[in-house]
Amino acid sequence: MSGLGSLVPTCQPLLRGGLPHTNPGMVAQLICQHLPQIPVWPLPPPRTLADTPFALAAQGLPGLQIDVERDRLTVEQETLEREANRVSLAYLRSEAQFAALSGLAVTMLEELLRRLNAEERQPLVLKYETIGPVSLSLALTDDHERPLAYDPAWREVLLQFCSLRVWWHHQQVQGYASHRLAMIEEPFLDALSTPLCPLTWEEGLDLLSRFLADLPARCGLFLGGHVRWSELLRLPVDVIGFHGVEQIDPLLHNAAELAEFLTDGGCLAWGIIPTEPRLLSSIQAAELCDQVRQAMQRVAAATGLPVTLVQQQSFLSFTGSLSYMNPDHAEQALHLCTKTAQLLQQHLHSSNT
Repeated sequence: MSGLGSLVPTCQPLLRGGLPHTNPGMVAQLICQHLPQIPVWPLPPPRTLADTPFALAAQGLPGLQIDVERDRLTVEQETLEREANRVSLAYLRSEAQFAALSGLAVTMLEELLRRLNAEERQPLVLKYETIGPVSLSLALTDDHERPLAYDPAWREVLLQFCSLRVWWHHQQVQGYASHRLAMIEEPFLDALSTPLCPLTWEEGLDLLSRFLADLPARCGLFLGGHVRWSELLRLPVDVIGFHGVEQIDPLLHNAAELAEFLTDGGCLAWGIIPTEPRLLSSIQAAELCDQVRQAMQRVAAATGLPVTLVQQQSFLSFTGSLSYMNPDHAEQALHLCTKTAQLLQQHLHSSNT
């Protein structure tokens, strides 16, 4: 793990996914308003199957078929077999353009960069994200409805393709922030511990570790479900994003590994801002601030580290993507995150003076 260098997040908001708004200008405006220090390359709203995070992650993969009627992403095995060498050759030559995106995702970025240029400022971090090779290999199926993860050769092709995609992302945002951060979504890691999964935990962890070690940017993981924290905290990542309520206890059960991660400069992205409309309407920023402060104190007590270190090496994030909410609720969640982050930073400032 390289650490984030001179960056100390200090509870800055970190958006997960994108926003539901279809107007790129509005999306860029909201991002710059609520996330001035850590703007993000937003994923487009998932209006169709082709706009979903998994489809975007696989866009350009030889043989990809988007089956709207059955709501599935499949890969024609014959095409992939015939053109797999093209992926490998692009990977060996570091030809990131092979995995270039097109469509609304690019338009979203262009509008964000235009706005950053117009405001003549350079943020601390510009963050982008994609699906990682483990979850993508489990989500994509071949002609016989088998996940590509069942074949070690296809797993390697996906590792190479996912690496090329991150390299391409990395190139597109060069020069717009002091740091570039690649956040990798791996929502299916918990499936590796189930009996029928075509990947063992060891195989999946090896695939993920080799992928992360190959990335050109500082990187992090958004995680969900039941995972083996003791091993994930040793991966070459700078940021671990987790559900602040559901996963805090299992995380604290691995206090030694967590202490080492934080001591080495690793950062936590606390998924604490709810994305469920019912919860949004019933919780206040002050209440969320108290919850996060208490959780950070628990981390400090379990690891033996100063609570100020935990606070400084933390982002404030969401329990999921805002893309699937309606625009009004998404803006409400953004405002709640901004207010909660401000309260946390005020507490941290007062404790240091």
